[in-house]
Amino acid sequence: GQFASLLKVIKSQSDLQSDNLSTAVKLLARTTAKSTQARKWVVKYKILEKLVDLLECSTVTKESSKSATAILSNAALSCAHCFQDVNVCKTQEVDVIDTMLKHAKSDKGLAIQQNAAIALARLATNSPLLLERLRELRGLEILHSRFTLPEDSL
Repeated sequence: GQFASLLKVIKSQSDLQSDNLSTAVKLLARTTAKSTQARKWVVKYKILEKLVDLLECSTVTKESSKSATAILSNAALSCAHCFQDVNVCKTQEVDVIDTMLKHAKSDKGLAIQQNAAIALARLATNSPLLLERLRELRGLEILHSRFTLPEDSL
């Protein structure tokens, strides 16, 4: 059906300037937020791996287009939704922490920072091995800084 078509678009494209990919990843983020079944399909059909690969191979910079920034932000959010499942987290390689941390530390785009930080928090909560990697990289401090309001904003 339509969801299968959406997954095919994501699996077949890597161009961060693609309107099709941008729309597909945005719809995926919305769908995985609400549907446990959608999250299961994302894992089963290796779309989660594709999203992590997109995040691993890309960085948001000042020169990044709005489309590229949106794709990466929604990819991180879709990953975060999938990482609600403990079993999914336990199947992730430790380098997923490095990838998400790179985006959580980025100062180019608040949405991607927050979405990557949410993904990191879920990974660390659901896997002792991934929590240990996050500690090694001093990522807990990054998470703390992303989820803490500045004193003067209270």
